[in-house]
Amino acid sequence: MFLIPASAIIMEDTVPPMLEECYSGQVDKNITPYEVQTSCLESFLGQMYKNTSTLRLGKEAFAWLDSLGRDIHIRLRRQSRRRNNQYYTNRMRVRKEIRTLSEDEREDFFDAVRALKADKSVAPNQYDVLALMHQGDAVDSAHGGPNFVSWHRYYLLLFENALRTKKRRVTLPYWDSTLDYLMDKPEDTILFTEIFLGNPKGVVYSGPFALWNTPTDPPTILRRDIPGVFSSLINPQTLQQVFKKKYHREILTPTNVEDDANLEYHHDGVHVWVGGEDGHMGGVYTSPMDPTFFLHHCYIDYLWEQFRQRQKRFGINSETDYPPTTDTYHSPSRIMDNLKPPKNSDGYSNSFTRNIYRYAPAPTCKNKCGRAKRGFLFCDRKKKACVSRSRNEFRKEDGFKSVKNWYRGGGKKIIPQSVKNSSPQIGINSVAADTSGFVSKVDARQTRANKAPKMTRKFKARIVDPRTKSRQRRSIDQSFASNNVRIAFDINMHLRQENGNNNSLNRIPYNLDNWAVAPIAITNTHARLHTPGQDHLKNQRTFNITFQTDGFSYRGRHMEYITVDERTLTSESVGSIAFEKPVSGETKAYVRAYDSYGKLCQPSCLVSQSMYKECSGMIKVTSDYPRMYFESYNGASDSNMKPFLKFICVN
Repeated sequence: MFLIPASAIIMEDTVPPMLEECYSGQVDKNITPYEVQTSCLESFLGQMYKNTSTLRLGKEAFAWLDSLGRDIHIRLRRQSRRRNNQYYTNRMRVRKEIRTLSEDEREDFFDAVRALKADKSVAPNQYDVLALMHQGDAVDSAHGGPNFVSWHRYYLLLFENALRTKKRRVTLPYWDSTLDYLMDKPEDTILFTEIFLGNPKGVVYSGPFALWNTPTDPPTILRRDIPGVFSSLINPQTLQQVFKKKYHREILTPTNVEDDANLEYHHDGVHVWVGGEDGHMGGVYTSPMDPTFFLHHCYIDYLWEQFRQRQKRFGINSETDYPPTTDTYHSPSRIMDNLKPPKNSDGYSNSFTRNIYRYAPAPTCKNKCGRAKRGFLFCDRKKKACVSRSRNEFRKEDGFKSVKNWYRGGGKKIIPQSVKNSSPQIGINSVAADTSGFVSKVDARQTRANKAPKMTRKFKARIVDPRTKSRQRRSIDQSFASNNVRIAFDINMHLRQENGNNNSLNRIPYNLDNWAVAPIAITNTHARLHTPGQDHLKNQRTFNITFQTDGFSYRGRHMEYITVDERTLTSESVGSIAFEKPVSGETKAYVRAYDSYGKLCQPSCLVSQSMYKECSGMIKVTSDYPRMYFESYNGASDSNMKPFLKFICVN
């Protein structure tokens, strides 16, 4: 029998007066209730945690970053005045696939990256300062929405400008991972050898970034786990689904409805492929600590630019085609987190590729694989595409004879004559070379001796190469389906710990043991009549209802969503909210729900065994019994627990 005792462990709480006053003060303004609530909530949370810092960086680091940003804006203004001058057009930077770089271009790029890492004029060093820009609020504003492409485009340009302070003519190359996907064994690609990025497995002990210390807490040595389980490099055939679309809303989260057409999903799989279970590339916070990150994202930017050029042929203005969103982190007018002063929508400007850089075409058989060295890429006539050479194929092609120098163990730039003669050698710490002449893929001793970084939030691949399904997956992923509603919950992507505008995610990593889960009920009623201007959403046949829990007694935010079939007039479903366990005292949180159109749902609180009444969504949770929450995610699908909160959504 279900009872609500006097000391109910979940009960309605009062809205803080400061928040209530904010709501009242904006009633007459010409903005929607969702916008009022969001603005007040973010302001309240920001005020509550105003003394916290988002990043562990000093004033000197931010001043250096500001100087890089100023250089970008000066160049944009200068070049915009010269846009019709062919001389300056020819002087634009040209970003190329890394295996098509000349020997000198490749060496200059690696030297510039290493120079940033060695420059301690700002703490901890210039490279790490840039890597840490991917933390804090940027974790959420740069992923899972339309600002994904915009934020990273500007981020790449900052990194490229930093490189050019070390080597004036260096341009950021891209890594076209479709060239490796087409290999029989992509993990044997020439890219992850000491000629390019270093060994693919365990501690990175060879190549230009060998034994790099990374700014994790505690510090760790750079490592990889290629190939990650349940991952994928970019499949060129699946990628074509992106280029069958015309509008950004069709290829970006959350308005995109087809996984294969989602550009960010293609991106996610590569992070998991390189980072795997414990490599830096697999973590949202740690991925830029591996320079592979910048090459990978440069290719994503290349693909986005190809899509924008396609839009131009259809007469679509890419600069104004910013998808609709109710996520405040992805609002077009929001200042780019950690990269201020540009706004999120500024990254959609044509100025970047019109005035600063352009891309050399990706390697194809038609362009002779970008004229890459024979030992790096080749045209596979059966696949009708360029494919990366493997480490063994490189040796068979006498590739060593064509390389002047490269990085062996410890980052020392050498190429012994005996290796040129294709004789197996001994690498750093007496790790024997394999039959390819390169050092072994993994140094097991060093990998065991050095701890892996702690992953508080991982990327998850939604597009998976079947060849990577060989080991049991460890990440937590729950989904429940019914005829009309699909509930999707992924801890890696939807469990967020935030505190409004002053996020300290990197300092307070979530621990699943500290979180409790409670069911909520959602009733959605679909009205036939709808607001003009929403037709582009209505035609998608599905839309999301997001439920968001913000901690008021702790710093944290949990977000989850259900997907509702547009054709269903009424649907009922059960979702989950997560909050910090009330181990001692009480937990206070604010729960709200809204649909893809930015329309708020009305919360109701349970007052008897079967009766609900309208309430604010503000809840107080105690540790008393009988408990109205689950101690872990494992029991969250138990249907016997009555939801305390119920949301009525009408759209």
